[in-house]
Amino acid sequence: MAVQGSASQLVLVTTDGPQQRTTESFGMDLVQEVARLLGSENIRSTRLGGDLTLWHAEDSPGRPRAGHPNPAASGLAAEYGAPPVTGPAVITGPIMNNTIYPLDTDQAGRVTIRLRAELGNRSPESGAPGAPADDCTRHSPCRELLATPVAQRDSLLRLIPARTSDLGPDGIYVHLNEELVALLVVMGPDESGRFQQAYPVLGHVTSRWNTTHPDLLRRAIDNMRRDSVMVEPYDQGEFSPLYVVVDQGVSGVAQLVRLNELLGDDLPHGAIVGVPREHQIIAVPIRKARDLATIEPVLRLVQDVGSNAPDRVSLDVHWFHQGRLHPLRAEMKNGQLEQIFPPDEFHRLIEQLPRD
Repeated sequence: MAVQGSASQLVLVTTDGPQQRTTESFGMDLVQEVARLLGSENIRSTRLGGDLTLWHAEDSPGRPRAGHPNPAASGLAAEYGAPPVTGPAVITGPIMNNTIYPLDTDQAGRVTIRLRAELGNRSPESGAPGAPADDCTRHSPCRELLATPVAQRDSLLRLIPARTSDLGPDGIYVHLNEELVALLVVMGPDESGRFQQAYPVLGHVTSRWNTTHPDLLRRAIDNMRRDSVMVEPYDQGEFSPLYVVVDQGVSGVAQLVRLNELLGDDLPHGAIVGVPREHQIIAVPIRKARDLATIEPVLRLVQDVGSNAPDRVSLDVHWFHQGRLHPLRAEMKNGQLEQIFPPDEFHRLIEQLPRD
């Protein structure tokens, strides 16, 4: 069975008791079979509680895969303190009969909701039944989320920038890098009814709304397309233009999730990007090798803008590629760029770029 299709797939492999064999009796060790399904020898596991385990592939031990996160798998991983998952994932354990796999995005979302319900009364450490869950309708933000009129809810969905260190265990988000995510929220009035406030959409609420994480994310991005975003291009002669993207609304740098739309470019090689402030993105599309020479001026601009900004996001310059924001960890000396520490994929990019 090959794992193919979108990065949102969630494959279920049922097992027969303590032997940890798949129901199709492949005659392989479970770990070997999972590695075969994921197409990699570098696999990582997260115990979900009881005898369920979530598996996903890495580029190398401890180094996550590049690309878009898997919403269903990332949601489950976050609930057990694990980092986001990129690419296909596998769950092993005696989950259900007549499993269909691979699962498309909507199927994966429904399975995720069912797994949460089944795991809700277990202790994550022991798998033993735990105390009944408290009524989440009494707590913020669930209270406010569930009070939102259905007719208005979809139009109030947005993504906002958030630090991974500030995430709760059940948030829904688009993973940008190890420090930054675009968090799904509903915009609504605060307790006074006068000011707008962002209420994070928690994963377990989606079952009450009869929807899935990917569908809510799609609706939020559609809403962001209707927001007022300023995109100002600056000619750089022989280099690609430098763009300054400013969103003074709630989404700010979360607009990175649709950067290619804002710049009118597919960005096959990505872009040199700075995010000095919460509402400002600086970007230079990478089209040819010479565009890499813009790293230093972009870094200077980022540091000039962000150094004294109260809403600073980062003073580094990044390679934005396939939805991920890779820090280049640039070091300056005497006002000059001395060195960068890019990911291995960036080195491969340099070799592929057109030279003329």
